[in-house]
Amino acid sequence: MKFTACEHLEFSNNYTAKKQVMGNGKIFWLRDVSHDPSLPAMVQFCSKYGRLNTPDQCCTKANAVCSDYKDFEHDVSID
Repeated sequence: MKFTACEHLEFSNNYTAKKQVMGNGKIFWLRDVSHDPSLPAMVQFCSKYGRLNTPDQCCTKANAVCSDYKDFEHDVSID
């Protein structure tokens, strides 16, 4: 699946979370939080800053958490 979001978002298979598609055609991670329900389940991972605690962070420049946002076309497979 191709979509545009920040180039620093990480979609490798290095995480135990599962990739999920949002209604707007972007991808986020769904983490298993059964061991601690107080943790955020829908997250993003950034190669520069680590876990981002909402599913839409850095999917658009308006939702960027830092000044390093750069548009990038990701091509991610959903397992």
